[in-house]
Amino acid sequence: MDAFKEFLSGEFKPVQIDLENPNWHTEADIPSKPGWYYITTTAPLSVLQRQTLWQTEYTRADGETAKVRNYDIAKRSLRFTEEFARFWNTTRVYSGIGKSLQARAREHTFPDPGTAGLALAYYPDLYEYDWVFNYRRFDEYHPTSNNHGVHLLLGEQIWREMNGWPLLCAG
Repeated sequence: MDAFKEFLSGEFKPVQIDLENPNWHTEADIPSKPGWYYITTTAPLSVLQRQTLWQTEYTRADGETAKVRNYDIAKRSLRFTEEFARFWNTTRVYSGIGKSLQARAREHTFPDPGTAGLALAYYPDLYEYDWVFNYRRFDEYHPTSNNHGVHLLLGEQIWREMNGWPLLCAG
């Protein structure tokens, strides 16, 4: 377990997110491999708290109306309280796992409305701040294992315990 914690404390590869370029994640060569990631920002808490969900419903390809599954940034960030500030992470605002790191990078910036993700590109107020997608591939930790599911989940929770709960993660 100590080796796992040390790995998750190590260097994650940082990639600057371009909220105006829907291809930033492929141009940056984020791999389509399983791994862990977190998103950092310089956006102040007050800016995050005033972002209203960009849209509440959309029309699916089959013509049916459905609720947007993108995360409500304001609702999540409004959970912050000074009383429990030491438990929150307000700069590493999201962390997660993915079977494809590249897909998760896209889903947090330019997702389909039916996909769970932050949808950062849909909030023009956020463009003036830095956003960085930081990742580590699972195969860097365990190059011969194809059974990455439990390790990914465990690593996600270990990272959150070491770094504080990311403000925009569900809780």
